[in-house]
Amino acid sequence: TCGDIEAIFAAEEVKSSSDRCDSVKYDYQELCCFTPPVTPCELCPEYVRWNEAVEFDGDESTCKAATTMLKREEDYSDECSSAKENMGDTCCYELCDVCGESLMLDWDAVVEYEGERIACGDFRPIFGRNEIEEGTDECSSIKGNYSDFCCYTPPNEPCNLCQTETSFLDAYTSVEVELWGSVMNCSDVYDYLIRRIETDSETCSSAKESVSECCYKKCTICGGTQVQEFEQEIDLNGEAISCLQLHSVRTSDIAANSNDCLSMQSDFSNQCCYDAPDIPCVMCTDGSVRKELEVDFNGGTETCEHVANFLANRANNGTEECASSKANYQEYCCFEKCSLCGENGQIDWDAYVEFDGKDDVSCGSFDWYFSSNGIEEGSGQCTDLQVAFEETCCYEAIDFSIPACSLCKRGEAWYDMNGDVDVYFQGSNRTCTQVSNSLFRKAEEDSGFCAAAKAEYFPSCCFEKCDLCQGAQLDANVEVAYKGTAATCLELGLQFVADIVMEGSEECNAAREILFEPCCFSTPTDSCVLCQSDTYNQGDIRDDVSVSFYGSTTTCFDLNSFLVSREEQVGFMCQAAKAELQEDCCFQECSICGSGGNLYWDNPTTFNGISFACGELTWVLSGSRVEEGSEECIQMQTTYYDDCCSGPSALIPDAGNKCEICPSVGKDWYAQVIHLGKPMTCLELDSVLLQKGVFDVSAECEQAVQDYSNQCCYTPPKKPCNLCQSGKQSYSVLDQTVTYNGAETNCYGIYNYLWTRLETEDDACLATQNDLQPQCCYSKCSICQDYQLDQEKLVVHEGVTMACSELENSFMGLNQIMQGSEQCARIQQEHWNDCCYDIPCDLCVSGESEYELLVDQPMLYMGDGRTCGEWSVLLEGELSQSDVCMAVKNDLFSNCCFKPCALCKDAEHSINWNLPLTYDGLASTCLDVYLSLRSERLQEGDDRCQSIRFTVSDECCHKLPTNQCSLCQTSDGTYLNTNWNAEVNYMGEKVTCGDVNAKLSSEELDGILCLSARDDLWNQCCTPQLGGNTGLGGILPTEQNGLGTLAPGVLAPQVSDSDESNQSPGASFDDGSFTTFHRRNDAHHSQLLYTVVMVPFIVVATSLIS
Repeated sequence: TCGDIEAIFAAEEVKSSSDRCDSVKYDYQELCCFTPPVTPCELCPEYVRWNEAVEFDGDESTCKAATTMLKREEDYSDECSSAKENMGDTCCYELCDVCGESLMLDWDAVVEYEGERIACGDFRPIFGRNEIEEGTDECSSIKGNYSDFCCYTPPNEPCNLCQTETSFLDAYTSVEVELWGSVMNCSDVYDYLIRRIETDSETCSSAKESVSECCYKKCTICGGTQVQEFEQEIDLNGEAISCLQLHSVRTSDIAANSNDCLSMQSDFSNQCCYDAPDIPCVMCTDGSVRKELEVDFNGGTETCEHVANFLANRANNGTEECASSKANYQEYCCFEKCSLCGENGQIDWDAYVEFDGKDDVSCGSFDWYFSSNGIEEGSGQCTDLQVAFEETCCYEAIDFSIPACSLCKRGEAWYDMNGDVDVYFQGSNRTCTQVSNSLFRKAEEDSGFCAAAKAEYFPSCCFEKCDLCQGAQLDANVEVAYKGTAATCLELGLQFVADIVMEGSEECNAAREILFEPCCFSTPTDSCVLCQSDTYNQGDIRDDVSVSFYGSTTTCFDLNSFLVSREEQVGFMCQAAKAELQEDCCFQECSICGSGGNLYWDNPTTFNGISFACGELTWVLSGSRVEEGSEECIQMQTTYYDDCCSGPSALIPDAGNKCEICPSVGKDWYAQVIHLGKPMTCLELDSVLLQKGVFDVSAECEQAVQDYSNQCCYTPPKKPCNLCQSGKQSYSVLDQTVTYNGAETNCYGIYNYLWTRLETEDDACLATQNDLQPQCCYSKCSICQDYQLDQEKLVVHEGVTMACSELENSFMGLNQIMQGSEQCARIQQEHWNDCCYDIPCDLCVSGESEYELLVDQPMLYMGDGRTCGEWSVLLEGELSQSDVCMAVKNDLFSNCCFKPCALCKDAEHSINWNLPLTYDGLASTCLDVYLSLRSERLQEGDDRCQSIRFTVSDECCHKLPTNQCSLCQTSDGTYLNTNWNAEVNYMGEKVTCGDVNAKLSSEELDGILCLSARDDLWNQCCTPQLGGNTGLGGILPTEQNGLGTLAPGVLAPQVSDSDESNQSPGASFDDGSFTTFHRRNDAHHSQLLYTVVMVPFIVVATSLIS
């Protein structure tokens, strides 16, 4: 054989330069030698009948010999295809499979086969050695005997022995238990249940009860937010192991908080755990590291890649450690990466070249190739690649101040693109999307090349999509049935683009005939407003009242929104709705002075113990939505008529004389008016009238009110109308002239008017948004979009040096540069590298929301079993916008991340923690309910979460006060110490001062309840801090100023870490110490979280002190 010749040469030491070698090569090289194929031909997909006789290459052979020879051929060659066709049936077979395709094989189940005990997993090698084929009698017999023992149907939701309602535990591997009459290892019980048993079965429940001693919470060496170190070597009982082995293997069967665990934490946490930096230290700014180069580091020799990774994982940017490491290693470890197109050229990402044996390598991938292979600028390899591919991969960017070539634009009309269509462009097949991108980057709109390309590719690539409504408005959320599928009208419109349904096609015309009526509507010229008659306003909408109209049940608010956007004021449906539902849906707000009185805005009065101007009291009524004629309204009118409606108060000098242009509403002092031919503000007008002696109850005053109240007076909204708000998305305002209410005006003016005058829910707000958003609002260009903006980085744009934040916010806004425009694309391309950066991937961040990480939750992913915490740490090595980050988050987010059920519906409410209530038939507090939600791990949006919130939120949740009451806070903001455990009588109950403070947390500092409690309980609950303010000077409650002889006016010292040791065991914390408590524990919380957790910490502090 050819192999024998090679052996003879070796044995006889025949040299390659000898005549004998040359002679043998000449005779046999063609026969003996071949070029290895890229993809060798495989005759059979899996199993071969080795000794079966076949004819191959015109000679008698065996399947084994033919298979060996065919591996010299390419898999796609004619020789390979012919051999498979001629010899496949003879040589190839399917191995017997005990379980078939529908069942799972239990590899560890033990059976007796031919007198020996074997695992079911051993059948496959036995079948292979004996060539037992699928479909034979022998295979069928084995299946009949063993499939019941070896095969099973996997459960839909496997029984996890060690899963509880709140956590996933580990199963001991060293503990044996008795189950179902047999002694078994806990890990075997765990494996059997997870493979075979459904989680909701009786078998699962009884197994969990019988062998609960199998489960434990595994010891973790690192605490809190620390990160596990894997590579460091440690000494464990005389054996050198890595920290990775310690974290993964050596802590198995060791329970958390056990003596062994505590000992291991004490011995190894300093070596195997570390705190991750807030902002990682990046040694080489563009990531170009000489990976294999070795340097002296931390007393040893390490590669530059190791040093770079160590600094990124351990050191904070801006620290001395980071700065000194950069100074020491950047010169050796960092390099300027090769750039295929040099400084001025641009990479054509849509171009492909033949490289490294592949014919479809994207030009854009060379940057990654240069980084991973350490190819430096100026090196021979860099120069060779630049010469080879520069012409195909690089281009000079056009001047984007001149419009770029847009393939699917004709004149001022834009068409949709059929992006997946292949066309022949510049020597290769490209998609229409690639052609469009290339033209936009390389050609100007007015160039001949652009015109030629449009003429060639527009018919194939561009189309006018089917316009379902043809100028009318699309009702996006209406659900219709079309072609047997339920979808919204908006979804159908988008589907027409995806399916390339063209305007004028039969399919478009047929769809419009069916869908126009349910999906399209015309905007009314005079919108129907439910609570407005032909001559006057009927009042405000009762938002949440349910009504039935035209056979459907809806709310008054939703019905009014529908009428405003759809129906004419004089239309039948509008008139019908008013006739039927105005009484149910509309109400008049309570007026303090009724229909016959006149409100004196500046008159003083008292409400809930607080002094108000009577005009301000009207806001209270408006916010409470008190209705005219109600008992509450009549009570208010009776109480405040004398103060507010009977005439000017004697307490305000000249109050009866001053002419009030806006006697009962808000004053827009800076609105412009013309008075006696001179432009001025309403504030200036107010002074002019007073100086000229224009007083109240005069003809001049009446005329001034008539002339100027429309411009100067308004009712400030509680939730201002944002012209450019659409759902949760807020857009920017265009400097555009538009027609509004029959007059030409500016979008900015309309925006400001709506913001200062109208509520978000007002009909006029909805109608104006509907009419003017397309003309006045735009999506402002964002340089970085989903990436982070380097706010302080300086760039030069159009010859002017500015920060990236200035370019993003000021320049884009002043020039009204829209997202997706050519100018936006040019700025993004020019400044992206300087202004934009990415941040590490965070598993549990979604959009603007951050969820809780289920650190100890086990998660099997890509064949690797880790906890969610471990996956999260590994993922931090990726960047947030990378494909890896997005793919892993997509797969693991729902299982690893958790948004807790909130007891209160929004952030404007807080929990009255100690309020007693009945919950699930038991006497509880709101704190108990909150802790129950946490322990059950109820997520936001769950049915049970919403049910519990609906049941208890009215009792437990209160609107956050503007200035929260604290029992021992003085009126000037100074805090005294609170005697948390001192018992007092409060509102008929014996409670502690801490309990009183918790109850008062929902009250305003200047509220009646707060002031009353401080007056009654100050001496018992509050003591001055050492050297602090005793309350002299009138800042303490009345009759409480004789507390001691300390010097007045001395402020309380701030408690520091060093001060803490000086406090007695019974010393109490003042309210300010909660923030100190958080800081000492290195926790970082938002203001919202402070509000939520403050009272539970009070409870904890109280119990610790006691």
